[in-house]
Amino acid sequence: MIIRFLKKIFKNPFFLFLVCLFLIKIPPFYIFPLIKNGFLTTHTLARLIIIILFLKRIFINKKNFYKNKSIITIFLIYFGFISLSIIPTVNIKDYFLRYKDIVFPGLLFFLTLLFKNKKNAIIKVFFYTVIVNFCYQLLIIVDPRIFTSFADFFVYSNHLELVLINIGRGRIFIETYDEIAIPFIFYYLSISNKRKEKIYLYLILIFISLPSFLSNFRSRILMLISSFIMSFIFLTKKKLGQKFIIFFILISIGYFSYIILNYNFKFSFVDRFALTDKREDVNTIQYRWNNIVASEKMAQSQPLLGVGLGNYYDNLPSGKKNFLSLSNWQNKEAQIASTNPHNIFAQILSELGFISLLFYLIMISYFAISDIKILLKQNNFAKAVIISFWSLFIYSLFNPTTTLTYNSLFWLLRALI
Repeated sequence: MIIRFLKKIFKNPFFLFLVCLFLIKIPPFYIFPLIKNGFLTTHTLARLIIIILFLKRIFINKKNFYKNKSIITIFLIYFGFISLSIIPTVNIKDYFLRYKDIVFPGLLFFLTLLFKNKKNAIIKVFFYTVIVNFCYQLLIIVDPRIFTSFADFFVYSNHLELVLINIGRGRIFIETYDEIAIPFIFYYLSISNKRKEKIYLYLILIFISLPSFLSNFRSRILMLISSFIMSFIFLTKKKLGQKFIIFFILISIGYFSYIILNYNFKFSFVDRFALTDKREDVNTIQYRWNNIVASEKMAQSQPLLGVGLGNYYDNLPSGKKNFLSLSNWQNKEAQIASTNPHNIFAQILSELGFISLLFYLIMISYFAISDIKILLKQNNFAKAVIISFWSLFIYSLFNPTTTLTYNSLFWLLRALI
């Protein structure tokens, strides 16, 4: 019976694609918690599904992608620059650890091109993962000790380490980018006439907004606010009642979060934007500027190909790697933060060189110009995808973009436009 069920699943490639997307959009869990092996996680399973689907669609079903030549050409050039950066690489292990999270999102990108006509089902997965991620974050908010007991057993240790470090900082770390689903909520609200469906969409909106404010991460709140503003402008038009409800929800959740955060931590996202704490709010901005300067120096030493993908930390001056004067969790946080310049342009400049940065700027400019043209037309779903993409891109301006989830969503959204 189980074998028959598995055969049915494998005969439905689109269902497998949706399962893969679901696994990518939630935190990484151990498949067999008693074993706790890094190769036996939900993200590894997603990678395996991507390989199976890609090989099946290309070599068995002989599907091609010739209708999407421009976006494929852009991706292949981008992939080529990343591949060439192995030449100056000194730390081959870190190169391939990062390279795999370019390769698999790339394969997912090609699969998305094949399935893009089933866009509604793809977006539904976004909503389902929002619910899972909300429950995950709610457990952190309600009782971090219970969460830790649960997470020690089920959550992939490398991810859990970052979560626990940020709990110590009064932040909620998840890196699933749920804020990018907001434009799709606006889109479906604009076309839905069913009361139950609208209530469901408003709940998803709350499940995204509440953890975003409570996370105390400025970049998440910037993603949230930008998604709301752009969706208001391009997707609601004259629906004043809908605008009022959504605006009321956002303000209410923001105020509620402000009260909860001040009660629990004596500071909130308002303090973070006001730069109240020198170490957490001011120094982190200075740190990013210093990273940009360090990236430029690395690029000057290897102008053509950079220092190699994933090799930023290996090329830092030794003085910037000494964190022993800090407390235990601060030391670990500083070490992890130093593996990446926390800005996509600085990251490409240092690791891939000046030519790659020039190409990336041209690529992003091309995306921006073509997206503006679409925003001036009437295709609201395409507008929602565009708003989602640029909300995700905002994250890359202030944070590392080295994960399977970020890179998968980046290219999946481009494929859907």
